Amino acid sequence: MKVYDKEIYEKQESIKFTLLVIIVFLVGFFAGYIANSFTSQKTASDNNTVQIENVSNNI
Repeated sequence: MKVYDKEIYEKQESIKFTLLVIIVFLVGFFAGYIANSFTSQKTASDNNTVQIENVSNNI
């Protein structure tokens, strides 16, 4: 039973470590996303239209 218990304990520790890495990654990802949304500048919608005029000489 000792070998079996040791294997179960090692698998539990491996799962805990994997979950810890995933949770830390997700927390960092969302923190970065939120920080980026606060610091990103809003683009002002300037009315940058191009107007084409007829400049030919019709004499």
